[in-house]
Amino acid sequence: MLLPFVLGLIACGVGAYFAFPQAVSQFLINLQRKAAGLTTKTVTVDHHNIVYLEGGQGVPLLLIHGFGADCDAWPRLAAHLNSRFHLVIPDLPGFGGSSRIPTARYGLDEQLTRLAAFCKAVGLKKFHIAGNSMGGYLAAHYAARYPEQISSLWLLAPAGVAGADKSDLQAMLENGDNPLLIRSVADFQRILRMCVAKPSYIPGAVVKTLAKRAIVDCDFHSKLFDELFASASPLEDALIGNPVPTLIQWGDKDRLLHYSGAEILHRMLPNSRVFLMPDTGHVPMQEAPEASAKAYLDFQLNH
Repeated sequence: MLLPFVLGLIACGVGAYFAFPQAVSQFLINLQRKAAGLTTKTVTVDHHNIVYLEGGQGVPLLLIHGFGADCDAWPRLAAHLNSRFHLVIPDLPGFGGSSRIPTARYGLDEQLTRLAAFCKAVGLKKFHIAGNSMGGYLAAHYAARYPEQISSLWLLAPAGVAGADKSDLQAMLENGDNPLLIRSVADFQRILRMCVAKPSYIPGAVVKTLAKRAIVDCDFHSKLFDELFASASPLEDALIGNPVPTLIQWGDKDRLLHYSGAEILHRMLPNSRVFLMPDTGHVPMQEAPEASAKAYLDFQLNH
């Protein structure tokens, strides 16, 4: 009698997987958040409802995701840091579950102002800040604009290093092809392959759900990309001579932003350290979360 019951449960699970991919995807995402000790919250800033994750204990650490990503870029890393840090992980305005307002502007100044208002709203006064890709670009400029708030800076393959060698992404952009703007499932699968050195399994329901959302967001994200990067402000100008303790982390197989940017930043930041990760792509906190966390904890112990 037990076997038919078990087979029935399996059949129901398989049926739900194909019939309700969005619900299955959200279930898996929620499991990952819970495993990292994170809870989902919302706050309103500048007419935007901002979704964020919060958890852990210790000194505050703000984690900022890259372009087209959201707060769920971080839970795998968060699971290795939540015993030492009070983690705050927002969906930036225009991404994830946070508001998209077509009439609003999303340039560097506007996003930094919203980020500062978010920090105030959730009670962050003095904290560590980290960011990947676009998030690193924003984190670096935030540290330059509000140095009194920042205890340390963690840059994971940050955008905005003007002097770095040309990456595959930059070559594609010069040819009029922006792989960050998703118009099809194939486009989404392409950017997934570009982001990592060693592709890992992602459930089909999650891929379908994330691709669908990215396709819906394509026109809005095109506007946001243009406003944020049309007059990009190089990190070299923002950070030169900044004494903030900084960990610069990069994968040596990064196809989106060339790892040569790490040494450029290291030379101009007097209190910085470089952690170059072998056989790792653009999102080390997802591809190698344990090694990334260890590097950060070692940095905090020794800077």
